[in-house]
Amino acid sequence: MKRTLKFGLSLFLIGLILAIAPQSLGLFNPEFNLRILHTNDHHAHLDAISTKETQLGGIAQRKTLIDQLKSENPRETLLLDAGDIFQGTLYFNQYLGQADLSFYNQMNYQAGTLGNHEFDRGQGILADFIKKAKFPLVSANLKVADYSPLKNLVKPWIILSVNGEKIGIFGLTVEETAKLSSPGEGVSFTNTMEATKKAVAELKQQGINKIIGLTHIGFESDLNLARNIDDIDIIIGGHSHTPLGSMPNATQPYPVVTNTPNGKTVLVVTDWEWGKYLGDLKVKFNRQGDVISWQGSPHAIDNTIPPDASFAKQLEAFSTPLEILRQTIIGKTDVLLDGSRDKIRTQETNLGNLIADAILNKFRPDGAQIAIVNGGGIRSSIPPGQISVSQVIEVLPFGNTIGRLDLTGEQIKQALEHGVSQVELGEGRFPQVAGLRFIYDPKAPVGSRVLSIFVVDQTGQEKPLNLTTTYRVITNSFMLNGGDGYEVMKAGKNSVDTGFLFLDVVIDYIKQQSNINVKSGDRIMVKQSL
Repeated sequence: MKRTLKFGLSLFLIGLILAIAPQSLGLFNPEFNLRILHTNDHHAHLDAISTKETQLGGIAQRKTLIDQLKSENPRETLLLDAGDIFQGTLYFNQYLGQADLSFYNQMNYQAGTLGNHEFDRGQGILADFIKKAKFPLVSANLKVADYSPLKNLVKPWIILSVNGEKIGIFGLTVEETAKLSSPGEGVSFTNTMEATKKAVAELKQQGINKIIGLTHIGFESDLNLARNIDDIDIIIGGHSHTPLGSMPNATQPYPVVTNTPNGKTVLVVTDWEWGKYLGDLKVKFNRQGDVISWQGSPHAIDNTIPPDASFAKQLEAFSTPLEILRQTIIGKTDVLLDGSRDKIRTQETNLGNLIADAILNKFRPDGAQIAIVNGGGIRSSIPPGQISVSQVIEVLPFGNTIGRLDLTGEQIKQALEHGVSQVELGEGRFPQVAGLRFIYDPKAPVGSRVLSIFVVDQTGQEKPLNLTTTYRVITNSFMLNGGDGYEVMKAGKNSVDTGFLFLDVVIDYIKQQSNINVKSGDRIMVKQSL
């Protein structure tokens, strides 16, 4: 009898152990599913962006979509951001990231990395942002001095638990941040490759076999990282504003699938810009932490998605003070700053010079030599007298950011030839320039109108453009992407959307001038055919 009881008790205990063990030991669950919702390069775009075709973005619409997708399987879902929440609209000018942070906290983001624009207003503003964030900010290549207000606020990596599994996440910030932004003394940005190797090794020492890179270094750099360092499974990137998959103008799929040096699969994704889309990546891992299957489907945040009512109400409260900001006086001009359609699209004007000077001046420290902007992007004049923010908005209404790229002298000549190719029709492609002057013949055949080009340095010294030399050029994001037919811009090297709002840079430049009395007449000269 005792033997029977003991045998029965043994069977009971074995059954109990087997009932409990599968979840803890993974005996009946050899695979792990993870869903990652992600954004990057938000750039303070809280309002939806209207285009001719549709409406994209909007923080209230994003909230609706995130809630819907997370409800499908909340235990398996991560919500991440790959940097540059800061800078890009008047919301940032007014609230310095705090309005955006309020929404991000309520959406329950679980981690973010630091973009270069997080440093635009210095370390104090960023430190305040991080302290109030309800999610960790990570950057493995950020080094902080003991006296910096950022000390101990940013970790190189974190470990998150998702449905009982541990996920390692390390961050990276673009090494050029010291040039692209204003971080100040006490912070530096080390080599991203070396920082990644160290972070991955430390995560592996913690027993982590599923590792995500949350990066703000640009898409090509993400691919380079994935192909040169073992044990990374997924890279969620930002900085280059790269569209993938179903996003407009995408040239690569979502996700891009590549391999580490030891042959393991790595998935690389990014989410374009401004909250227009929401990245959505589903991944299946085996028990060894290897990616074994995946599915990617970024979602357009368009006008079919209703705004979250609470967010819409909060956004209205944040937007009201912006009207006061728009009326702020920022400078004074003694002369008419001419942006009239018939002038700005056919000849050099003083307003065109002012705008080109402003963006070139901003990026001279980064080695910029030349600025070219399309006259069609300049939409009104500014009369003599005080200058308000709203007047500059009327001049530059499109919300463009500033692009930086390297072009050869031959490519610059092609750009200028394109710019004057339809001058007789008053097309918007006509260039306004800084850092160079050129002579052209409007009666000559298209493609052969530009007769001579000179590069002008900060001291006013000029040299003939060398067709084989590479020059650093500043333009707007519209032209950077081939707008107004400037296809040659798309062939440039080291192309990057800096994220700086065109409007902000011009406003800051006007503030720096005690009194504007800019002239025109010596940058673009016409030589008539006999």
